[in-house]
Amino acid sequence: MIKEMAENKDESVEAVESPPPVPSVTEQQKELANQALQEFNQKQYGACCNLMHKLIAQRNTDPKVVHNKAVAEFYQSGFLTTDEFRDRLSSVCLMANVNINNSESLEDVDHSVIYYNQAVVLYHLRQYKAALNILDKLFQFIEPLEEALARKAMMLLVELYLCTFQPEKAIGMLSYAEKTMFNGSKEKTEKENKEETEASEQWKPKISLFKTRCLLMMKSMKSCKREIKSLMTTQAVNTSVIFLKSNFEYLRGNYRKTIKMLGPPSFVQLFTESGECLPVMYYNNMGCVHFHMRKHHNGAFNFRKAIQENENAIKDLRRGAEQHKNLNGKPLNMIGVSRHYELLYNMGIQLLHCGNPLGAFECLVEAVQVFRVNPRLWLRLAECCIMANRESNDDDRKLERRLEVIQGSDGSGIHRKLRLGPGIHKNRASPGTPAIPAPNLEFAALCLKNALLLLRDDPLNAQPTPTEDQDGVKTPPEMVLVPAPPGNPMRALEVANLRCSILAAAAYVSLCLYDYALALQHAENLLRQPRLSGAQRYLGHLYMAEALVAMDKIADAIQHLNPETVVDISTNPPEQKSDQDKNDKGDKLDKGEKDQESSEAKGSLYPWSPKDLTKAKAIMQYNLATAHAIRGEYDKAMANLGESSNYIGTPLPAQMYFLKLYLDLIEGRRKMAQIVIKDHFGHVTPNRVEMKINSKPSNVRNDVPMP
Repeated sequence: MIKEMAENKDESVEAVESPPPVPSVTEQQKELANQALQEFNQKQYGACCNLMHKLIAQRNTDPKVVHNKAVAEFYQSGFLTTDEFRDRLSSVCLMANVNINNSESLEDVDHSVIYYNQAVVLYHLRQYKAALNILDKLFQFIEPLEEALARKAMMLLVELYLCTFQPEKAIGMLSYAEKTMFNGSKEKTEKENKEETEASEQWKPKISLFKTRCLLMMKSMKSCKREIKSLMTTQAVNTSVIFLKSNFEYLRGNYRKTIKMLGPPSFVQLFTESGECLPVMYYNNMGCVHFHMRKHHNGAFNFRKAIQENENAIKDLRRGAEQHKNLNGKPLNMIGVSRHYELLYNMGIQLLHCGNPLGAFECLVEAVQVFRVNPRLWLRLAECCIMANRESNDDDRKLERRLEVIQGSDGSGIHRKLRLGPGIHKNRASPGTPAIPAPNLEFAALCLKNALLLLRDDPLNAQPTPTEDQDGVKTPPEMVLVPAPPGNPMRALEVANLRCSILAAAAYVSLCLYDYALALQHAENLLRQPRLSGAQRYLGHLYMAEALVAMDKIADAIQHLNPETVVDISTNPPEQKSDQDKNDKGDKLDKGEKDQESSEAKGSLYPWSPKDLTKAKAIMQYNLATAHAIRGEYDKAMANLGESSNYIGTPLPAQMYFLKLYLDLIEGRRKMAQIVIKDHFGHVTPNRVEMKINSKPSNVRNDVPMP
């Protein structure tokens, strides 16, 4: 940055409007500039600043001198005066008639250093898109730039492409850099080529690390495996290589090998050069590994440790700033050190799988304030609300629910009568507005609505058309990505799978809120989706039948309750290999790794009920019995109920006792009803009893299975 002034000492900035005139450079000023450059290269920033003070006294209208003085003083402060440095950059831009906030105004190569420095600051402030806009414009002037600055600009551009989840562009930029900037030229002297070769050797390890990160983000396992082998053999195994290797094993599903690669927690240094906190990275990665190993409480422990380490790191930085009497608090590379919201996101997902929906809700509500464009996050918030209102599908098998079948008795002797319960349905509506975050179903409905709106248009409803990016290049619909921060953007298949999950949850919530028309709409849309899992198709038919029964369309509902149509209840979506998977088909695993991957990578992350096909058919048959009972077809209802009770498992859900008692009493089988009550509710029926029931079986309809 200082070098830019020394090399352009004979040039002056031409005025666009009427900037202050820049005097010609004298020999004395040239000498001061060279001395300042030497001190800067030797990291003697105090001496450099003293020389710059002398120089600026003579050339206070030269924007290059003012810029270089600001850079030297920023280095001298230990990068602590970020706000002051940005103000000085703005002053330099005013002197040079440059709009630093508009990359389109970059027309002069002499201003490239200013834009590059602004991009570096924005990168550390985690304003990646703004920095990327500047460097994309700067890349148009890459050839006339000084080679050292061009290399730095391209490497920063690669980093920004990775931060914005564009690995294809990043790897293309790396290929361009290797061809143009890191190869010797015949036109150069032998000395220049030697210096360039030395510089190239210094950059090669970083380029290799960048390539590995690109391939990992693209999930190109075969190419990534070769690149990691090259990394392990050509350079010393450092922290970056270990984390990349463990990430590679994690993506392959070798979770035990990932833990072995990460090793026990031992940190020689707490922060990397780019400002990442190593303890936070370690415990977060361990939490992710345990999550996929279904060890959810171990995962929650590691995420909690990561959050604590993140807080400790921020406190240490503040303490260091107070010792240096600096009000800004953090050096430039430490400004974005906090990963508080990313960790809260992970912790919320982990607590949800631990069966702690209220704790998960608190974490995710805070995270959604930052990652509000992530449809998957809104779905997880809705799932927290659903689980808080109904823990699992086996709730109705609990003793307290079964005891609600008989509420009590009145009278004595031959006049003793039993009071049957009103059913297990309860008013799930909550007071207040759904706009206020609370773990209730009204807020769940709002979250699911947001999730659907954030997904691109359903291809089943409209003809997809290619979209154009900023460069005017048309992108096919299947390549359009849906942002899902803090994770990678979702591709077309992931969006299709997520849409099915959102529609299933939306149909369930609508049923619970007695909005049957909306529930029917969501269920119909769900059953139209091409990438339905077996469990989602099963739920779609149940939800649609429930809505049709509530709307008094029982004949239509019965068509969706045929147990013979239940042939699959797996939670995994249909497999569809991508082009990348086909390219990696030849990448064979070792025997031990192969067995481990097959045992660790399969199965649902959270247990789902019903677990087997027999119970699923029995639940469907019970729902069919309920529909027949409401229709007045009691013989068919009793036949289906009897067959269902043989396979649904014990203890029976409370709804089955309600339906059994209703059918026995409505058809005059009083003794059969007494036998059921004595066998299962003998504590309230010591002698002969009379019972009263409602004339309609609406209070004994099935409850809705939870997704």
